[in-house]
Amino acid sequence: MSGGWIDGTAPQLQERLERVPPLAFVESCLRGVGQVMFMNNPLTGLLVLLAAWIHDPWLGFGGTLGVAVSTLVAILMGFDRGAVRLGLFGFNGVLCGLALATFLAPAWDGVSVVWIVVVSAGSSVAMAALAALFGIWGVPPFTLAFNISVLLFLVTGLNVARGNLGELVSPASPTVAGPSVSTVLRESADAAGSTDAFAVLNAVFRGIAQLFFVNSILGGVIILVGIAVCSRIAALFAVAGSAVGMLVGMALGADGVAIYNGLWGFNSYDACLAIAGVFYVLSWRSALLGLACAAYTALLFGAIASFLSPWGLPAMTLPFCFGVLTFVMLRDAAPHRFTWVPPAEITTPEEHLRRARATVTS
Repeated sequence: MSGGWIDGTAPQLQERLERVPPLAFVESCLRGVGQVMFMNNPLTGLLVLLAAWIHDPWLGFGGTLGVAVSTLVAILMGFDRGAVRLGLFGFNGVLCGLALATFLAPAWDGVSVVWIVVVSAGSSVAMAALAALFGIWGVPPFTLAFNISVLLFLVTGLNVARGNLGELVSPASPTVAGPSVSTVLRESADAAGSTDAFAVLNAVFRGIAQLFFVNSILGGVIILVGIAVCSRIAALFAVAGSAVGMLVGMALGADGVAIYNGLWGFNSYDACLAIAGVFYVLSWRSALLGLACAAYTALLFGAIASFLSPWGLPAMTLPFCFGVLTFVMLRDAAPHRFTWVPPAEITTPEEHLRRARATVTS
């Protein structure tokens, strides 16, 4: 059993709430929020939503509505009940809600709320279809349902009257800005900055928060605490992965504003903890593989963000999806060096280690 009432996957809490359907629904939603980072723990999800609400109530509302709608749709559609209880039909929905709360304007507008409901609901249907497809290869579809749902909406929204897209989605003519890019870490283009220890720490923690569209150090700290509640190993690799993403951006000479605001870190840290402990049992080899995946994912972020920027579209978590899919598909390339954890058996990195050691000793 992985954990107790609070830590790990909190199985005792899940068992107790199972008897009260409304509370079980809320718990499923919270687990869905944590599952964005493979953390199947309701307290993790609660802390993530807290970070979003503190940063911007509209953002918190969007995320909360998104995960509730996507989970409810899964229940009404009769999707696998066990998967619903694990939050597997909630993580795309919460990301859809957070993304649309970020890119739609004005805030608290009725049309924007309707779009959050519609796109989040659609993400559950897309998740079910993609899960059936990717199940052929024995891997999950990760957050592809979120990316497909939101990108299709944003592309459509650019060409319809009621898309309600805000200024963050602004197409522009393609440019080659390499020679003129300022690499100094700073909050905005016109702000003074310096690449010192504080700026570096700022970039790392904002990177952790930016996975949920929260651009603040406090948000990063709260979310990191949420990860640690479920898995201390995952929290360690979250920090390491965000740092690797930041360092790759700095090494490439990327825009210092994007690095400072955590945009080079959030895909990398989710990819890092996925490989170093979640899908592969933690060892020194899988730890290095996780760090390599974080670096590869950062390179993908640079490419995908550059490709989508002329349309004013964000890279979102496409780099994470492509990066992690590449590295999990390596599972058969070196089976004696890495111990694969099938998706149906995933709990926490600590529990995976315990099971692996028990197998060796027996």
